[in-house]
Amino acid sequence: MDRERSATPRREFLKQAGTVAVAWCAAPGLAGGMGPPAARPPVGYATISWPREQFADALRTISDLGFAGVQMLGWVRDAYAGDKTSELKHQLQTLKLRPTALSCSKAKLDPARLKDETAQFRDYAAFLKGLGGNHLQITDGGRPEQKYSTDEIKALGAAMNALGKAAQEYGLTLGYHPHFGTLGETREGLGRVLDSTDPRYVKLIADVAHLTLGGADPVEVIQTYHERLVFLHFKDVRKDVAELARQNRDLARHTRYHFCEIGRGVVDFPRIVGTLRRLSQSHWIIVELDGYEPPPGGPAESARVNKEALEKLGLLA
Repeated sequence: MDRERSATPRREFLKQAGTVAVAWCAAPGLAGGMGPPAARPPVGYATISWPREQFADALRTISDLGFAGVQMLGWVRDAYAGDKTSELKHQLQTLKLRPTALSCSKAKLDPARLKDETAQFRDYAAFLKGLGGNHLQITDGGRPEQKYSTDEIKALGAAMNALGKAAQEYGLTLGYHPHFGTLGETREGLGRVLDSTDPRYVKLIADVAHLTLGGADPVEVIQTYHERLVFLHFKDVRKDVAELARQNRDLARHTRYHFCEIGRGVVDFPRIVGTLRRLSQSHWIIVELDGYEPPPGGPAESARVNKEALEKLGLLA
C-alpha cells in the first residue's frame, strides 16, 4: 500500500478511535432500551494467523501481548487428543489464556448435500470441554450464488439446531460464522440461515470484516441480532479488495488476500465499537486475521499492530 495515500485514513482512524476510547463508558444506552453501557469486553486472538508448525510460538506471542483468550483451529483437536489435552490445558493456564473458541473445521453444512455431522461435532465439543473452553464455531458449506429452496434452508437450520443442542450438553455455546464465499456471505443469506435456526441453540459470531466484504453493515447486524451475539471477530478489509467486491464480488472471492490489520482497511471500527459500548452486555472480541499478506515481521508483527489499534479503540488498556 502507498504510504502517502494511506496516511490520511490512518490518521482519521486514530482520531476517531481516540474519541471512542474516551467515551467508552460515558454515554447512555441505545435508543430502544438496551440498558446501561457494557463493561470493556475481553479480547483474544486467533492462532489462524500463524502456520501450524508455529502453534506454540503463536500462543506465547498472544500471551506476551496481553490478550486474554485464544481461538484455535479444528486441527488442534486431533494434534492434542487423549493425554495431550491435559498438556495443552496446562500450557494455556500457564500462559493465562482462556480457550475461548474452537473452529469445527471438518463440519461441512452444505444445504444441498447435508450429512449427519453429530459424531464429528461431539468430538470437537468433548475436546473443548476438556480444555475448559466456551464456544464452538461453525460456518455453512453453501455457495452465495446458488439458489437454495425453502426446504433446503429449513433442513440446514434443523441440522444447526441439532448441533447447538449437542453443544449445550457439554456446557458450550454454538456460534454461526457468516463467511465470505458461503451462503452467509450476503445479508440476505445471513438472514435466511439465522431465520431457519432456533435462537436458543444457534448464536451469532459477527465477523466485521466478512460482513463488510459481503456488502452488509456490521453495525446493523450487531443491532439486529444483539440478543444472539456470542462473540465478534475483528480484522480489516483491504481497500483494493473492498473496491473490487463492490464492482464484482465473484472476482473478489478469487483474490489471494482479502484482509489486513485493524485500522488499515475500510472497516469502520470506531462506529462498531461505539455500538458495542452501548449494548447492555459485553462480548468476547477475537482478532482473527486470516487471508492476509504477512508483513516482514510475520504474524507477530501483525499482532502488535492490532494490539496498538485495539488500545486506540479503548478495548485494551
